[in-house]
Amino acid sequence: MSKQKSTKPGYGKILDAWIPPEDAGQPVGCVVTSFTFSPVLFEEECLGRFLQLETDPKDDGALYLVEREEKMRQLMCAAALVDQHHARGVRSLRWDLLPARLVRGQGILHAKISLLLWSNRARLIIGSANLTEDGYRRNHEVFGVLDYFADSDAPLAVLRETIQFLRDAVGYATPAIGAASPTVGRWNGFLDRVSELSRQWGRDELPRNLSKPRVFTLLTGPNRPDVFAAIREQCPAAIPSELACVASPFFDPPEQVPNRPASELWTLLKQRGEAIVEFDVTAEEVSGENAFFLKAPESLKWANPANRASAETVFKRLRQEDNRPLHLKSLWLQNDRVVLLLIGSSNFTSAGLGIGRAQNLEANLVYVASRQDGDAVGAFEQAWLPVEEFPIGFVQKFKPRLDESEDVPAPGLVPLPSEFGEATFGCDEQQERSIEFTFLGAPPEGWALFAEDGQEAFVTETAWQSQGSPSLLRLCWSSPRAPSGFAVTWSGATGWAWWPVNVQSAAALPPPPELKDLPLESLIEILTSAKPLSGVLKSPRGPKVGPTSGNNPLDPHKRVDTSKFLLQRTRRVSDALYGLRQRLEKPVVSQQALDWRLRGPVGVMALAEAIERETQQGERAFLLAELCLELARVKPQVGSGSFSASRLRAALREIAAEIRTKIQADALSPQLQAYVKAAFEEFAK
Repeated sequence: MSKQKSTKPGYGKILDAWIPPEDAGQPVGCVVTSFTFSPVLFEEECLGRFLQLETDPKDDGALYLVEREEKMRQLMCAAALVDQHHARGVRSLRWDLLPARLVRGQGILHAKISLLLWSNRARLIIGSANLTEDGYRRNHEVFGVLDYFADSDAPLAVLRETIQFLRDAVGYATPAIGAASPTVGRWNGFLDRVSELSRQWGRDELPRNLSKPRVFTLLTGPNRPDVFAAIREQCPAAIPSELACVASPFFDPPEQVPNRPASELWTLLKQRGEAIVEFDVTAEEVSGENAFFLKAPESLKWANPANRASAETVFKRLRQEDNRPLHLKSLWLQNDRVVLLLIGSSNFTSAGLGIGRAQNLEANLVYVASRQDGDAVGAFEQAWLPVEEFPIGFVQKFKPRLDESEDVPAPGLVPLPSEFGEATFGCDEQQERSIEFTFLGAPPEGWALFAEDGQEAFVTETAWQSQGSPSLLRLCWSSPRAPSGFAVTWSGATGWAWWPVNVQSAAALPPPPELKDLPLESLIEILTSAKPLSGVLKSPRGPKVGPTSGNNPLDPHKRVDTSKFLLQRTRRVSDALYGLRQRLEKPVVSQQALDWRLRGPVGVMALAEAIERETQQGERAFLLAELCLELARVKPQVGSGSFSASRLRAALREIAAEIRTKIQADALSPQLQAYVKAAFEEFAK
């Protein structure tokens, strides 16, 4: 995947913002919101950059799955909150997909926010781009990035307000279940961690004047101020303005007259003297005429204040030199003192600006600078697409976009009825896998669930009723692969809805088959390498992954097998134990990361179980005692946001006690019994 950064002033690739700086530390987690959504783009491109994956899903196949598994298991949360009409698609259950289920007429989730956390840095991205191929690769979009770290100047108020907005937004995912939802719990737990780590990472007090540019959030939705009210409240210095410029691909329908957003915009401008509202729009020449079709409704120009010759509405053409579709949303206000630039998700519509009956959940950043600050104003200008005036003599005709609109759901995408609550995948202590369906009342008649592309219904209304119509239905799942969702149909449905599946906990998902029950020799080779797991597997000399490796993709028997030579293997195990200790000493930033190191397929218990499987009584006791001695010597490193050393040592003591149960001390020689006893007493010191 390309990771080249753009150097053109004012331009950049939003995917580059997912690449961690060198001093960012370990990845902790991320949450995103989007209206439309591509699970593949999020999983392979965004998370791939965030986690610094070195393998490619197209070229490396199983190696990619192994590396993704290893690094995803170390995150405390990775989740996407998507408008209910677009929260669908096949994906890995290592990350959560939550539908924002606003009731009909209330609006849609339209905010585009990405909040990324590493152990030394938090990054907030707010813009206009949906998390799709079009949004991230093709369209003209606009976005802003704020980084929070030690000695950062980024305003903490922006981060705090965005975190609260994200808490409010996730409430629409499971409005009747609330905090009991495991997915919502992971989401809010991650936001708690961001709040905790970032307390000293930014600037808490804003400057009293505009000696430096300022930035604040403008977040709209039900029970929140609209865009115009928020600007008046948070930046009174920009009001009244003498110039307002609007760039937006979408507007209220042309039949809605007067155009309320345009009328409200005029209330921010000077009520006397010269004032201009400028709409920068896309346009196309009319074939055979001296005319242009403007992609906007004519009602925009009728909002001019009556009887004011000095109040003017003008239209200019956006120059799109590379013919990229316009999707950015921006507002510019200017008077003799300040310049204000708003960028984000709000289209110039009633729903997008929060002034209609339906109020979308929207997220914007507002930058404010003094007119005298040439550098800041120049940066604002670079964030605005270049415009040009229409040729003299050409007629302006209005042809607004009617084929699509982001402020209403697209036809044919059926939302999941509210009676279908959550679907979660779980695995009990006996490794029995199941799906739990939560019902919040009686769904529409004749409903049935189909597992992804399944031809036969997985469960139907009749089967549910035969069990007494329970509010919690638990069904066994026998397929090797956990489902990412269910297609839902019912009598009279005009299409099918999607019921996403999430996991109860990260431990519910088994590791990839490539890492299941690794032989001792493979574990030794992995643990003695300085490379990450995927790097060891990719090495020409390492264990092989692929169809040529026999039944076990990591088959060590393709090489010379020295496992029966006790002295040689003891030396190799000793080297592996040292490598394991080095891995255990690295800072741990999440419970999932700790679980992976202790109980993952290349962790402490995996090594103990391989020793138990492949060695005889005396050798087994000796090697397990050596393993526990190495655990006792672990000196945990502590970094920013990591677990405390005492917490890590307590976890090691717990797992050492579990390993001790694998040793049958009565069958050992007195000398070996004494050695084993001494090894376990190391933890008591």
